[in-house]
Amino acid sequence: MLEIAGGAVRAYYLFDVADTIDLGRMSALGGETRAPAALPLRSDAQPYLQFPVPPLVANLAETEIDGLRCSIRVKFYDYGVISLRLTFAAPASWNDLIALTERARSDDRIAAFAQTTVTKICTDYANAFDERHPPLVEDYLIVEIDRFARSIDAETLLRDHSAALASLLLGERRRLSPSETVEALRTRFSYHEDDLTIVQWDTALVYDSGESARAIEEILEFANSQLLELRTYDALLDHELDSIYKMQPGETSRSLRGRREAEQAATLRYLIVDVLELIDRSSNALKVVGDAYYARIYRTAAARLGLADWQRQIDTKLASVGEMYRFFNDEARSRRDEFLEVIIVVLIGVEVVIGILTLLHL
Repeated sequence: MLEIAGGAVRAYYLFDVADTIDLGRMSALGGETRAPAALPLRSDAQPYLQFPVPPLVANLAETEIDGLRCSIRVKFYDYGVISLRLTFAAPASWNDLIALTERARSDDRIAAFAQTTVTKICTDYANAFDERHPPLVEDYLIVEIDRFARSIDAETLLRDHSAALASLLLGERRRLSPSETVEALRTRFSYHEDDLTIVQWDTALVYDSGESARAIEEILEFANSQLLELRTYDALLDHELDSIYKMQPGETSRSLRGRREAEQAATLRYLIVDVLELIDRSSNALKVVGDAYYARIYRTAAARLGLADWQRQIDTKLASVGEMYRFFNDEARSRRDEFLEVIIVVLIGVEVVIGILTLLHL
């Protein structure tokens, strides 16, 4: 069996709580531990990844959750996402690591602690959050192994312990089928012969150490924050589309001068601009260029999380909103034209009446 000499289980809870967060107003949180986040890339890595607006990171006091000791780190993205990371020290035994991973993945008390902590932060720093809304939550688990008790390279680890790795990632106690094991380990990366990263949609294994492990975990965390943002936009559009369908001509009375239709069109225009601005902000929060090792990990994580599928779904809904905007805009213009025509007819009628009255008095 594999024996672990150093590592951690990191449970990430990401909350979309507002449209934007003013990072400058998070002044006191974390005291001296508060600092802008940076991607700790390998010393030989090219700067393929960078934050145009670095998130703010603060370390909170260690705590105990039902007998489990953990450290707490909180990160604030300026586009409205708070990421709470709980870190549990990895046990030496592989079976104990599986048990800890399962508990971190499914224990409601851990999730409740994360929710309570973030809610308190939002309350204490309410003035830093613009247009705060009920939070949408995304969670992710990373098992980090710095080193094993016995030195082992990535190839040997995959060859001799593939079933154990797959069971850890999928949270399965029973032995998996060969095909499912292959699928679970399909999206993997190794830069050196003694490191390995395996990415799943809700869990990842990072067998690496130091700055490289930190960079990979930062990238996976960021990809999850993007997934959370896309889910938020999708829910927003669903809500707005429900309201839009109630604006159909058969459901609402038309205003004489098209004012109601103009207001409806303006509301839709604001929604389109707002969603596009938010998507642009979160999409550009991390610059990824070139074909570097870390960039490949990011693109794979994005594919695993289905970011492109969410984006296509949002684009389709935005197109529907755009069609409705054009409809109400045309409707407002038509009502204004009709109103002007009525005014012209009335004025002509008044002139005719005045003319007739003038002739009668002559």
